[in-house]
Parts: sequence; C-alpha cells; structure tokens
Amino acid sequence: MMTPHCPKCGSPNVISRNLGRKVGGGTGAAAGAASGAVGALSGAKAGALVGAMVGPAGITIGGLSGAVFGGLLGGTTLGVAGAKLGHELDQKMLDNYACCACDCTFRPHAE
Repeated sequence: MMTPHCPKCGSPNVISRNLGRKVGGGTGAAAGAASGAVGALSGAKAGALVGAMVGPAGITIGGLSGAVFGGLLGGTTLGVAGAKLGHELDQKMLDNYACCACDCTFRPHAE
C-alpha cells in the first residue's frame, strides 16, 4: 500500500489516528471483562469441581485458576473483536489519517 498524501496540502507527512480501533478495543475489553465476570464464576465452579478430586486445597486452587482463566478469556476475546470492528470503521467510515503539516484529517481512498 502506498503512503497516503494529504489531499489539502499534498504533504506525505501523514499519520494514522486509529481512533476506531482504540475505542473499539477499549469498549470490547470492558464488555469482555463484564462478561468475563460471568465466565469467571462458571470457570471457578468448573475448576473447583476438577480440583475436588485432589482435596480441599485442589478446590481452592482449581476455583481460583478457573476464575482467572474465565475472566481473561472473556476480556481478551471481546477486546480483540472490538479492535477488529474498530479497524474496519477506521478504514471505511472515519477520517483515519491526519496531516502533520496542515492538521487536515481525511479517510483513505477506496482502491
């Protein structure tokens, strides 16, 4: 892909703002953390059940590890999905590029 040039002043000194990806990733991670709390609860139950075969210490360790895994999985999954959606918004709908010379913002041209 060629480096974009500012449509206003023609400068090649252009940066990607990636606002959609940043907001989408943050929102997805927050939503994932909330759903991860539910996943943590079910993960804790599953971990405690598996750990029960070892004994009381296994219940505690299994419950904690299941809760951590459930929470991380939810937060990561939706965070990545949100970032991918935000990337698509950056490319197709938002003025993702900013000219460092004249502060013009613009969207990439469709190829």
